[in-house]
Amino acid sequence: MVDVGIDDGDLVVIRMDCTAEVGDIVVALTEDNESTLKVFGGVDEKAERAVLEYRNQAKYPDQKIFVRQLVIQGIAKHVIKAL
Repeated sequence: MVDVGIDDGDLVVIRMDCTAEVGDIVVALTEDNESTLKVFGGVDEKAERAVLEYRNQAKYPDQKIFVRQLVIQGIAKHVIKAL
């Protein structure tokens, strides 16, 4: 998530919430029962899948995750930088 200012070692303050707007940085529980921090890209209604987007062009250029089941666990609100 380095392209949005979140680096290894940073702390992210999350507000518990079960809904998100497109573009929000979310903690999401995927269908594989894994929590991940990604940008919510909305829902592809035609494919019936939610879209999660990486924000690290150097490592994952234009990569997205498409999931059938998604639970939004919270929205990132602040980043505390590591010293």
